[in-house]
Amino acid sequence: MALLSAENIHKSFPLGSDRLHILTGVNLEVDAGEIVALMGPSGSGKSTLLNILGTLDVPDQGRIRLNGQDVSGLTDDELSRFRNRNIGFVFQFHHLLPELTVWENVELPLRLGQVRGTPDTRFLQELIALTGLTNRINHYPAQLSGGERQRVAMIRALANRPGIVFADEPTGNLDAQNGDIIMNLIRRLREEHGQTFLIATHSQTLADGVDRRLYLDRGVINLTPLLDGSPPLE
Repeated sequence: MALLSAENIHKSFPLGSDRLHILTGVNLEVDAGEIVALMGPSGSGKSTLLNILGTLDVPDQGRIRLNGQDVSGLTDDELSRFRNRNIGFVFQFHHLLPELTVWENVELPLRLGQVRGTPDTRFLQELIALTGLTNRINHYPAQLSGGERQRVAMIRALANRPGIVFADEPTGNLDAQNGDIIMNLIRRLREEHGQTFLIATHSQTLADGVDRRLYLDRGVINLTPLLDGSPPLE
């Protein structure tokens, strides 16, 4: 059984007296331990689809199963708890809290999800060592490079050991060297921890390192780029 499956996902937004249809019947599956790239032109709906798959937004139509759970009928409170246990997010812009240190930023999801007692931070310490940030844990985001901030965001997304991480253009704001560091980290996390990633990206370099590519265009998923001259990438 797939870790993530989406069936007939539709999404539209108001546009004057009409509606703009972004997703018009998306179907996809992602297996546990896969690294899958979601590609397509700007405006094709990649971020919209990630938000829906990650339960940050709801579709107009369709069903989503994640980690064996049909999330379509969950209440807002139930979705919030489900996200905290099962889903990690990494965005192009790291969204770290500037008043918190590296350690405080990555530990925050554990503290938010902890009912009582002290969170188990051993996995976080392992990830910090893996990403080469051991000497930076007491620094604030403003004291870090762009690549370091994105690595911190990656650790934060993995803090609760989610079943899947959704990454929206995680290397889009980085130079080639730091982009390679992030992609190597993603592959190593999959190899050492069985982590699953669905990554929306325009980066051909990043896409070259994934297991499978899906192309979103004209509201649906294709397994290969369109052959009518429409480019899958910018």
